[in-house]
Amino acid sequence: MRTELVFSPSELLQLLYWKLKYLVSSDSTEYTIGGESVAFITSSYTEFMRFIDLVGEEPVVEDLINSMNRTDVFYDIGANVGTYTCFAASKSPKGSVIAFEPEPDNATRLRENLTLNHLDAQVFEVALSDRTGTVDLELTGDQAGEGEHTIVASGADSDSIEVPTMRGDDIIKKRSLPAPNIIKIDVEGAEFLVLQGLAKTIEESCRLIYVEVHPTKMLSGSEDQIVSFLEKRGFEIEYINQRGDEQFLRASK
Repeated sequence: MRTELVFSPSELLQLLYWKLKYLVSSDSTEYTIGGESVAFITSSYTEFMRFIDLVGEEPVVEDLINSMNRTDVFYDIGANVGTYTCFAASKSPKGSVIAFEPEPDNATRLRENLTLNHLDAQVFEVALSDRTGTVDLELTGDQAGEGEHTIVASGADSDSIEVPTMRGDDIIKKRSLPAPNIIKIDVEGAEFLVLQGLAKTIEESCRLIYVEVHPTKMLSGSEDQIVSFLEKRGFEIEYINQRGDEQFLRASK
């Protein structure tokens, strides 16, 4: 039986090129956007590739930086290893930056990236949702920087870990956290659940929300329901970035 090649010759050459670049690279990479320079640990190949072009999210990071003032309170929901957290903490040294990342390896690296840059932010290893409890998080890899971990049904036949969940409104009250002016949500299909759990806070304090919408991964709701939820609370919606079938929407007051 003939076996089909997984990669074309050009794709193989490109893969080898980046592998060689990674092998001769340093253990960290500095990235500058909107006048803010931040270094990120890139000791794994996954992290190295993430910080070549911020996996296509530089326009969103730049918009965030340009929209922030130095006293804003920013919530990074689905923070991964801290791309948005670190840039926000650099831009808003007199404000507050709070990150939520349930995957332990990513949360650890996030803290290390903050330390590397002498930046301050609070990090909570919890998945924000519409209820308090636990969920199974399916892991897509075993290196820090993996960004497609997804909530799955309990007991699913997959490589998963159990992580705690909380409603955003509840954790703000329980931990006496400052309410956010700006929020970024990238949670691989759980976007609508996060918004529902933050409904009170969003109505009372937010002026700007970034949501990466994953239409093929939706655990609840739909893209139209996300847009309707935000518009009913006085936000104007625009789309500022697209990556495959995933889109970043910007909701502002």
